[in-house]
Amino acid sequence: MRYTVPYGGKRLDKIARDELRTERGGTVEAILTANQGLATLLDGVTVPGGTVIEIPENYRPAVSSRRVLAWE
Repeated sequence: MRYTVPYGGKRLDKIARDELRTERGGTVEAILTANQGLATLLDGVTVPGGTVIEIPENYRPAVSSRRVLAWE
């Protein structure tokens, strides 16, 4: 699925959360893998507006069975 970044740009983790419903479990890495050269376009952590990226449709985030608590 193709996604066009809106005017003003958008952070890659927010794109992952909006399109893949989470920014965890390797979703950001999956987007970077599907879009070779995307990392060089990033303005810090923001994908520039108007950039068309490919969102992996078959990607399922890794499920972690172990919980880590802040006080551990």
